[in-house]
Amino acid sequence: MSAPETPGPRPVSGDQPLSGERPASGQSPPPERADRPAERKRRTPRQVRAAAAMLQKEGRRILQRNGARIAAGPANEIRACLGAIDTLRIAENWPALEDEAERLDELLHNHASFARKSALRETFENVLIAVLVALGLRSCFYEPFKIPSGSMMPTLRAGDHIFVNKFIYGVQIPFTTTVVGESLGQIERGDVIVFRYPIDEAEDFIKRVVGLPGDEIRAVGRTLSIKRAGAADFEEVPRTPLTERCLDEAGVKNIANCQLFEETLDGKTYVVRYTATVDDREDMLPKPRTWKVPEGHLMVMGDNRNQSHDSREWTVQVEAVGADSLLTLKDLRDLTADSMFNMDRDDDVGGIDDGRHDKVTYLASHRSESHDVLLEVWRSPTLGTQAVFDTASAAIAGSRPSTMAELLTGAKAGPELDRALELGAGIDRLVTAKDADARQAVLLLESAGAVMRVSCGTGVCKDDPKLGLVVADVLDKFHRNHAQDARTLLDAPKQVRYTTHWSGRSDAREHYFERTLVKPGGDKPKDKVRLRAFRKPVEGVSFVRDAALWAFGSSTGMADRVPELGEDALRVGRADAQVLVLTDAAREMVVVLECGASFCPDAAAATALGKIVAEGIPAAAGDRRKLRVLLTSGEVPGYEELPVGLPELTEFDRVRLEGTVRGKEHSLDVEAWLRPEGGLASKVAELATPGGLQRDDGIAEGAMGLERDDGFEYVFAVPQSETVVRIECRKGLCPTREVALSLAHRAAAKAVDPSNFIDPQADRPKPFVPRGNVKGRAERIWLPLARFWLPIR
Repeated sequence: MSAPETPGPRPVSGDQPLSGERPASGQSPPPERADRPAERKRRTPRQVRAAAAMLQKEGRRILQRNGARIAAGPANEIRACLGAIDTLRIAENWPALEDEAERLDELLHNHASFARKSALRETFENVLIAVLVALGLRSCFYEPFKIPSGSMMPTLRAGDHIFVNKFIYGVQIPFTTTVVGESLGQIERGDVIVFRYPIDEAEDFIKRVVGLPGDEIRAVGRTLSIKRAGAADFEEVPRTPLTERCLDEAGVKNIANCQLFEETLDGKTYVVRYTATVDDREDMLPKPRTWKVPEGHLMVMGDNRNQSHDSREWTVQVEAVGADSLLTLKDLRDLTADSMFNMDRDDDVGGIDDGRHDKVTYLASHRSESHDVLLEVWRSPTLGTQAVFDTASAAIAGSRPSTMAELLTGAKAGPELDRALELGAGIDRLVTAKDADARQAVLLLESAGAVMRVSCGTGVCKDDPKLGLVVADVLDKFHRNHAQDARTLLDAPKQVRYTTHWSGRSDAREHYFERTLVKPGGDKPKDKVRLRAFRKPVEGVSFVRDAALWAFGSSTGMADRVPELGEDALRVGRADAQVLVLTDAAREMVVVLECGASFCPDAAAATALGKIVAEGIPAAAGDRRKLRVLLTSGEVPGYEELPVGLPELTEFDRVRLEGTVRGKEHSLDVEAWLRPEGGLASKVAELATPGGLQRDDGIAEGAMGLERDDGFEYVFAVPQSETVVRIECRKGLCPTREVALSLAHRAAAKAVDPSNFIDPQADRPKPFVPRGNVKGRAERIWLPLARFWLPIR
């Protein structure tokens, strides 16, 4: 900037006489001038120093760049003036410095005006410098943003204006993804960051960081877990439900079916919200999804978890191979013996998915007896609880007495174990047994008049404590209501598909009849004749027969056979009565006849009465109404009939849960690579070498295959589609080589035509944010004024 000119004549250099002094000899005094101006006002030393420095800088620049264009005389004067300015500034002679600066300004104006900046140019340069400074501040330090949506509710609302600190993670070179000085600050889990949207980098997004490079993130329903880089296990992110209500984006109205949670991640505490969905039900939780964050990338989520377009949802269209189109469900039904399949594609996202690799697993559903669970319940059995318990115990090979405390040894401590031990204390007798397929327990509950048998397959009850917990769960429900049938007492284990088979608890008149005749004046067993008929018993005729013998202290090996009454007629002689147990297995009938010694003093008398009863069994087996005529008062003259209260429902019911599982041994893996790196032959060799596969041209030229103990594996290339295919079929699904080869041939034939299994516009996840896309950390809200300068946490 040039110094301002002083009006009037400029003073000359050298000494001049002061006013009032006499002139030297030979000189006349100068004439007096009436128009001489008043002495001008001097600038401050600071202003003089600044103006002189600016003019000196300009003069030197002009001499350096344009000295040749200035005449020698003026150029020398300019140089002399520049030197004088240095001398005067050191001497701090401010008036002389001001005069010399004005002289330099006039010299430059008169002799170098062509090289001096115009006012327009100087203004333009100043504006340009201001713009560059503003851009630098905006690009490297702080930048304002406006929140466009409610994806970060409740932390940020739509319409909020925020400041983003762009220096906290290092300085990003403008218009690039290069970050300089990352060591200034590291991105941490829980930070709220602004970044360029990976799918369309013209858009800016704001989300919260949940995963760093090397982390594995797992989400299922409302649960978020992290396995940090180098850690062995996932850790659930702790959260606490809050009582505050969810508000709309304006922060005014309440939102229904919405819950706020305070979440803590690596020491940072913030609030997230979830709206209620079907996936929140425990019995309908979605399949867990897992993401592994690659190097140089981040995983992010919005705080409004159900309504945020974030890493969990981002997809991009790519050319992708689909392994499930090489072998479909129809192909498997055509070529294998199984008909029910479930396809499982690994939804875990690791690294960047470019669509050139795909793998699916088909799991065949098959019956698994090791996953079956059975519950049988007798309520107030007419043959007595002890007899039923002994019979049920004897039916289990290797049964031994036990207690719930013994059964639960090794169970995890906690309220569930405490409750199980409390319930177990009410069991009067308990026996347990184990075989290759199941663990079993029979328990006697005298106070409730009940007997139970629980059988739990080893696929479900892998140890005794698990059986004990199943028994405790049944007892807990039973004690709430003894009338509940077995279906409501037994819960189906999760993770297994079950078919329920229930029987029993029907009209007792269809299955049971009882009549008691007594000698007048008698009330002892010897004075009674009692008949109990069991028609089509659900628990089976052999069980009822054995329980009847146990009730009288006998068994099939101890009782006397009575061939004249039938092939399976047994007699137990007692001092006060003769007992006949007549069994017709073909007609599913068991009759128990107790004939007191007063009427049947010996075996012959009992046999004679038994013949009458046996003759009526065929008719009674076909028509329940005939049960009443098996024994009438006419066959026992002089005896009177006692009234007997018959139950409304049968005493026994059973529920069997038959498990259907999808196990590894009944599975098929199909894997495909499109245009693999290194070429087709290299990929085939890479896959074949670890498993020791051998050349097998039965599928295609250069194919590799192997039969192992657990199944068959084939790897082959299809040049027509530039694809490598791998198939592994376990022997539960492929019992022979022919079955496995038929599947491989079907896949190879389909792979010839790319349109069969390659989708040119398939959606594939692109969930991660490149580190270079991060613009900075959101730190403060500056609008609206009601939330001015609130920190973003």
